[in-house]
Amino acid sequence: MFHIRPYREEDARFCALCLYDGFFTCPADHDDMAFLHDYAKVLIEKCNFTYVAEDDDHNAVGFICGKYDRNFSRRLAKHYDTEKHYGLWVRMFFKFYLKSYRMSEMFSKQFESFFSQLRERDKDTLGECDLELVAISSRKDFRKGLGTALLRVFLKRAEADGAGRIRLFTNTLASWQFYEKRGFTRIREKEFKDGSGNKSLVYECILKRP
Repeated sequence: MFHIRPYREEDARFCALCLYDGFFTCPADHDDMAFLHDYAKVLIEKCNFTYVAEDDDHNAVGFICGKYDRNFSRRLAKHYDTEKHYGLWVRMFFKFYLKSYRMSEMFSKQFESFFSQLRERDKDTLGECDLELVAISSRKDFRKGLGTALLRVFLKRAEADGAGRIRLFTNTLASWQFYEKRGFTRIREKEFKDGSGNKSLVYECILKRP
């Protein structure tokens, strides 16, 4: 039903749809999706590698990203499978903080909630690892087995590169059970700063032991 391959630049708009399906419930107009397209590109370009799952029509229906730690391998941490567009990052940063994106009110509120959850992550919370699983997302219509297939390719890449300790950051608002069912162990949890009772979670997978 789908084929997994390395990310290509033209996949960005489909990856934006994956993010929308995975994290948003409100309607999104053209301007909302234009912002999410930029966000998806910046997210992917800051990672060392990304894999995409495509359907029979060659549209991206899911993706997964990884970022290597410099303490594990400076060579891998400096290598990016995708060309980096620093101008896009700078332009998006200023447009977002100057509120120049014309996002709809409902979408803007949901993105602010989504972004505030991401800001709960800090270096101390995640801790040390060889490789961080930065993001995994998919279209709703293609979820049966897709996340597992993407994760399998991710771990195969990690093992081939010699990474032994994989970590990811998520929270109790997300599908954290997915990772527990696939061999990841919860090693850390921390309550949100807003006092809501929600928690940040760190999961770990050990590929090799000393």
